[in-house]
Amino acid sequence: MFYTKYLKKRYYRIIESLIKKILIYKNNSKNSTLQKTIRSAIYYTTEKNEILFSNNKDIKYLLGSRDWISLKLFIDKSFDYSILTKAIKFLGKKHSKSTLVNIGAHIGSTCIPAIKENKFKNSIAFEPTKKTFKLLQSNIFLNEVDDKIRAYNLAISNKKANLYLAIKRGNIGGNYISKNKQKNTEIVKSDILDNYTYNLNKNNSLIFIDAEGHEPNIFLGAKKTIKKKIPIVFEFYPSLLDKSWIKNYDLVFKNYRFFYNLHGKNRKEKFNKENLIALFNKVNSMEKKYTDLMIV
Repeated sequence: MFYTKYLKKRYYRIIESLIKKILIYKNNSKNSTLQKTIRSAIYYTTEKNEILFSNNKDIKYLLGSRDWISLKLFIDKSFDYSILTKAIKFLGKKHSKSTLVNIGAHIGSTCIPAIKENKFKNSIAFEPTKKTFKLLQSNIFLNEVDDKIRAYNLAISNKKANLYLAIKRGNIGGNYISKNKQKNTEIVKSDILDNYTYNLNKNNSLIFIDAEGHEPNIFLGAKKTIKKKIPIVFEFYPSLLDKSWIKNYDLVFKNYRFFYNLHGKNRKEKFNKENLIALFNKVNSMEKKYTDLMIV
């Protein structure tokens, strides 16, 4: 009995020693493929509901396990931030890059690096999922940007109400507003964007939206904001849009003249009903069923 306990203790010490050596080697190695492999092994062997820590170029994250966006941040060190940096190039020299409005902020993978790398002076972040919002708040404090990012535990929609948020297991970033209560549903509070954009204009702000098909509803609650012609980046995901989606773009068409497909050739195209329907059909037929658009 004593010998069995001794062997067990010895075994754990050997494993602990190996893990420490692997982590030291990972931190000192310049082989990016090896580093990603080790990070992948750590992520996939982490217990469910555990919290992971990631540090990349002075940007720190507390991450949930078994979540697609957290996985990408832990292994690849980035998620969707390249979309924002592409969009910034089209803002023009007159734009002051003062405020980033981040709708669907998740755990801060866009707004936090945008502030830390001085792409924007401040940010307003919205995240409806309660558990994810706690991580967002933690990451804001962890990166010492709580004086520059105002975070709200809200969904942005076409009205101030309580909405059903369908929870996607394994991909919390894929949570979406549902018309009906489902098996895994969270009731969340919503508000309209116009209530947060009083001091914003087209030369000092950028709106960045990732709302899993709820974008048309967000536009309906942003009539005053849209009339200001503030540049907007949003995910365009045809399979997530309902049948009447195009009607909700009427006001947007009246105030925005051009769009860039940020996954395409970055060519400026006229933003109108015909071109958007054509893009809808094109994206829907692609293997990757979505793209990101910037309208100006």
